[in-house]
Amino acid sequence: MADIHTTLVHYDLNVGEPVFISPLVRRLTAGNPSSFTGPGTNTYIIGTDRYTVVDPGPDKTEHIDAILKATDGKIDRVLATHLHEDHSPAALPLVKETGATMIGFSNLEDLDHLDDTFRPEKQVEDGEVIDCGDYQLEAIHTPGHLKRHVCFLLRQEQLLFAGDHIMQGATVVIVPPHGGTMWEYLDSLMKLKGRGIKHLAPAHGHVLAEPDKVLQELYDHRMTRENKAIAVLKEHGSGTIEELAPFVYPEISGDLIRATHLALWSHLQKLVHDGIARKHHEKHWIMGEETWEYAGD
Repeated sequence: MADIHTTLVHYDLNVGEPVFISPLVRRLTAGNPSSFTGPGTNTYIIGTDRYTVVDPGPDKTEHIDAILKATDGKIDRVLATHLHEDHSPAALPLVKETGATMIGFSNLEDLDHLDDTFRPEKQVEDGEVIDCGDYQLEAIHTPGHLKRHVCFLLRQEQLLFAGDHIMQGATVVIVPPHGGTMWEYLDSLMKLKGRGIKHLAPAHGHVLAEPDKVLQELYDHRMTRENKAIAVLKEHGSGTIEELAPFVYPEISGDLIRATHLALWSHLQKLVHDGIARKHHEKHWIMGEETWEYAGD
């Protein structure tokens, strides 16, 4: 969507080859590159003898086989930050093969349509700590990209597995139909700030240093875009998302145009929530059938 200038910690992003990013953690990038996944989905393998897998990735045989090879099949837990086809579907094959426990955030059952293969044996709450023996993982609820998105903090290294809450090099898509909202996303960014996190391990792209700086930069970028949306609404008076998006995102073209529609939708929802904008055609949720207008000063 837009470049975010952050400090990277460079480890090779070699598809199918595990790379150590810390003494306890290896990253294994799936072979599913795209405009939305970047180089591919990062699966993280934690441990030195028995293992925990975070974001197992897509149901691709070669990726699942690579995880099993890297762990010698000694997997105790499989965690997903959220249910999307590039993050959670590999969990079930891994659980069947190894007997690992499938773990996800609470109340995932209301989002089964996103990945009905992910049915966690254990559900965790915000702030709950998963004791893995030699290390602990804290679940931090971070709604925004999806309502049930959760990050996991490796306490021993203050390393945050950020899922799709934070991506290296780009902003994430907020998905309103499935409960994600822009105001929750912004609150979630600030929720992570000031916790002493040392590094961010996103599901797409490189490890990020200076987490508080990254979080503030992402927050500021979203607010700049919100102000642009307000200016466009003031100038045009009203319009559909498809009509307004080219003015709010003039630099975007090609495959990412659809992402600008989702992003603008989430910004407009926040403006309605804040009393700055209004929308018509309340019975319709399809973007093309909604008209948004500036509510006035």
